[in-house]
Amino acid sequence: MAYRSVRGMALAGSLLAGFALGPGALAQGDVAAVPGDAAGARVIGEALVTGTDGLRQDVAEGLRLLEEAAAGGDVAARASLGKMLLDGIVVPADPARARALLTTAAEAGDVDAMRVLGDNLVGGWTLERDAMAGRAWLDRAIAAGDVDARIALGGFLLYGIGLDTDPEAALVQFEAAAEAGNGAGLESYGEWLMWTRRGPSRAEAYLRRAAEMGQAGAWTKLAEGAMYGYLGADSRSKFPAFAERARAVGQDRVAVLEAERQMWGISMRANGPAALAMLDEAVERGNAEALKALVALKRDGNGMNVRRDQAGAREALDRYGELLTPTEAAQLGLSLRVAEARTPQDFAPLAEALGMVGPLRSTWFAGQLNAANPNFAIYLLQKRMRDEGLYAGPLDGVATRETLRAMFQACHMLPDTSGCADSVMNPRVIAALLTR
Repeated sequence: MAYRSVRGMALAGSLLAGFALGPGALAQGDVAAVPGDAAGARVIGEALVTGTDGLRQDVAEGLRLLEEAAAGGDVAARASLGKMLLDGIVVPADPARARALLTTAAEAGDVDAMRVLGDNLVGGWTLERDAMAGRAWLDRAIAAGDVDARIALGGFLLYGIGLDTDPEAALVQFEAAAEAGNGAGLESYGEWLMWTRRGPSRAEAYLRRAAEMGQAGAWTKLAEGAMYGYLGADSRSKFPAFAERARAVGQDRVAVLEAERQMWGISMRANGPAALAMLDEAVERGNAEALKALVALKRDGNGMNVRRDQAGAREALDRYGELLTPTEAAQLGLSLRVAEARTPQDFAPLAEALGMVGPLRSTWFAGQLNAANPNFAIYLLQKRMRDEGLYAGPLDGVATRETLRAMFQACHMLPDTSGCADSVMNPRVIAALLTR
């Protein structure tokens, strides 16, 4: 019998070893554990939580089995539960318990727990930052052979998040990861070199290496950098070749770059309607990235050669929304409503509706809200900053001096404060503040 995954094989083994499935369990998810089999409870619990390996999703039952496995001493179950409590997606977030579970698992030698704990303690993403402790856990994971921990540590060193900025030390980690077959760090390093203009030829070389190691997105980054002139004097002439390489490995974003190139007139005459037509054609071919770009462009216009077309944006989303995940479709739909709001009275019910499409975690979604209606984004920030005691002014969605001062304070609470000294009105900073 062939199994689709290692976990599928483990699941089958757990079932054969003593887990009882009721009639139709592979469809219904009725699973009963044999007392004392903590590892089996964990394997089936994870499958139920995610609804994979032939079991219908049953989060409550899956969590019950994971809790049982963790209580029974299964280290991997403690790590799994800790990660779930940390991200708060399938169960309400509980950072304190997540840290306790992950620490117990890490101390017992679970490398995934070491990395997740280290990443969060250095980054301060969900747990309160403790960079020294986090660095120690990442170092232990690296010593145990975890390549992803090298990538995480390299990223912190490259951008100075939680640790002192040290690009040379970051590159050491990325090169070690590359020797182990993971080119993600080289891609990050090449992208950093490119956008910071620290050496176009080196940037291209690192991104090429990453792409040739299987990092398909590196071809798209090369195409984008070439298009915008970040790869040397002959940068723009390199775009077609990089775009073709990216397209050959299934990179949907290339169609968006080609439309942007047409719209802004990069190496050609600017033509907004032609750009829209290019996106339309890509959407017809099933390109989800093109659909996101098309809806956003019709929703907002570009102030030059594409007018706002709310009805067209809604029509495109209604017709092709199945290309997106349900969450993405709901988020874009809400952004269309946000684009039409004009007053603080309009903003209040929309802020409440945000909870219906999930927590504001996605910087992409936060960016869509800000692009659709900057005043609404400011309103959301004012509301949150008032709750935190950083802001005492009116909730009016206006970037007053008092609002900007509060945003500056909030910006310095971010894990990455590199954009704070530039402008808190930068879209990247606003997206980070909205998802803080």
